[in-house]
Amino acid sequence: MRAVSLTLLVLCVILLASPAMCFLSAPALRAPFATNHGTTNLCTAGQFRAASFASSAAYGSTFPRLRGPGRSVVQTRMALDIAVEDLPGSQKKLSISVSADECSKAYESVLGRLIKTAEVPGFRKGKAPPAMVLNHFGKESVSAEACEQIIGAAVPLALQQKEIRAIGQAKMADDDAVAKMLDKFKPGESVNFEVLVDVWPEASLKGDYTGITVEAEEEPIEEELLTNALSEIRKREALSIISGADTKTKVYPSRLPDDPAEYKAEGNIAVVDLVGFKKNADGSKGDKLPDLAIGENVEVPMEKGKFFEGFVESIEGMQAGDEALVPVTFPSNHKVPELQGMEALFEVKIKALKDSVYPALTDEFAAKISEAATVDDLKLKIRKSIGQESIVSTEKNINRALEDHILTLVDVEIPETLIDEQTKTKFAGMMSDFKAKGMDDDEVKKMITKENFDKYKASSRDNTVRALTISFVIGEIAKKEGIKVDPAEVEGEMQQLRAQYEDDMDEEQARSRVEAELERQKVLEFLKENNEIKLIAKKEQPKEEASD
Repeated sequence: MRAVSLTLLVLCVILLASPAMCFLSAPALRAPFATNHGTTNLCTAGQFRAASFASSAAYGSTFPRLRGPGRSVVQTRMALDIAVEDLPGSQKKLSISVSADECSKAYESVLGRLIKTAEVPGFRKGKAPPAMVLNHFGKESVSAEACEQIIGAAVPLALQQKEIRAIGQAKMADDDAVAKMLDKFKPGESVNFEVLVDVWPEASLKGDYTGITVEAEEEPIEEELLTNALSEIRKREALSIISGADTKTKVYPSRLPDDPAEYKAEGNIAVVDLVGFKKNADGSKGDKLPDLAIGENVEVPMEKGKFFEGFVESIEGMQAGDEALVPVTFPSNHKVPELQGMEALFEVKIKALKDSVYPALTDEFAAKISEAATVDDLKLKIRKSIGQESIVSTEKNINRALEDHILTLVDVEIPETLIDEQTKTKFAGMMSDFKAKGMDDDEVKKMITKENFDKYKASSRDNTVRALTISFVIGEIAKKEGIKVDPAEVEGEMQQLRAQYEDDMDEEQARSRVEAELERQKVLEFLKENNEIKLIAKKEQPKEEASD
C-alpha cells in the first residue's frame, strides 16, 4: 500500500507540474531551438512574444532557460552592469545591462549555428551564405533566439557575481518585458532588462533562547480516559444483530453506560445508501457530489458526534425502508478542499437496522481480549498505556511551547516561492493519502484543480508559514551553537527508508527531510537542556467541529 501511495504521490507531483496545471508550477519561457535529424526549428519573434504573454497571464513572465544538445548559455565571463534592489517579501530586483559587444556575440553565435546546420533550398547543408540564411529564417527570429541566450546567460551570472542565493526561478519584472526587449534589440547595441528573484530570508535572532522559563501543558492521566478506553474496548467486541421489524433508529451517547453488565442498544446502527448533492440557493438539489460523498450499504453508528454534525439526529426515529433528504453542511476544516464549508443535501435510504450487544465487563472478558487475568489487571494495563500516551503528548506540548517561543525571536518574511513549494508537497501528499485509503485514481485526478489547490493553500497557509519560519530559526540556532547532524544517523534513517520504499523514493529529497528532522530534534533537545520547562495544568479546550 505504501508503494502504491508513493506512486500516486509521484503522479500527483507530475500533474502539478504539467502545462494543464500551470497554476501550480513556474515553467520557463523557452524559444524552441532543437536540432533533430538535421532539421533546425527556430522560434519566430511572434512565438517568442506569445510565449512571454502566455506566461504572464498564467504565472508571471519567467526568464528563458535554453535547452538542446551541445548548448551552454551559462558563461563564466560576460560584460554586465548589475544593480540590486531589495524588495519586501524576501525578494530582490536585478537591473541588468548587457554590453553591446555581448549582444553582438549572442546574435552572431545564433546566426553562426544556423549557418552550419541550416538546410536552405538551393544549397547544401551548411553551405548557404549568411545573407541567405538570415533571409530564410528572418532577422527578427534570430534576434529572438539571441535575446533568449542573453537572458539565459546573464541572469545566472548576475546572481553568482552578486552572491545572491535565489529560490526557484527568476522572472521578468514586467509582464511584457520580454516582448519589449525584443522590440528594442539590435546587434551592436547594449540591452537592459530587470528580473525578480525570491531569496532566502536574512534575519538575526533577537532575544534569548537559553536561560528562560517556558510553560507547557502537562497531559493529565484522568479516570475519564480509563472509562472511555473500557467503553471503546467493549464497543470493539460488540456483536451486531439485525433489528426487529418495528425497531426505529435511536441516537445513543458515544460512551457506554458505566454499568459493567451486558448491554443491548437497539437500532444503533443504520445501514444506508447515500447520494450527495450540492444545495442550491433555493434549497433544492443541485449537482451530484463526487463519489467520495456517495456510498451503498454504509453503516452509520447512531451516536452523538459521529458522521456529520446533526446527521444522525436527522434520521432518528426512522425504520428500514424509510427515505429522507437530509441537509448537511460540510465542516470548514474538511479534509477534501472541494467540500469545505459546502451546503449539501443527502438522499438517505435506510436499508436495514442493527442492534449492538456489548459484552459484560468481567474477568473472563478481560482474559479473552488481553493478557490480563482480571478486570483490575486490565485497568492497570490501560492506565500504564494512557500514562505513556500522556508522556508523549506532554513532550509534544513542550516542543510546541519551545517553538512558540523561538518564533518570537525573529521577524522574517517567508518568500512566496517557499510557501508554494511546501504547499504543493503537502497537497500532493494529501492526494496520495486519499488513494491509499481506497479512492479511485480518476476521482483523485479530478480533485487536482486550481480551485481546490487555492482553497487548500488558503486554509493551510498559516501552518505552512509557521513551519517554514520554525525551520529557519532552528537552522539559525544550529549554526550559532555548532549543532550538527551525524552523517551516520542520517544514513541509518535512509537505510530504513530504502528498505521500506525500495526504489520508489526520491533519494535526494528524502535525505534532505531526514537531515532537517534530525537537526530539529537536536536543537529542541538543546533548548530543553538549557531552559527551565514549567509544566502547567492542561487548559480545557473548546470542542472542535467534527471533520469527516
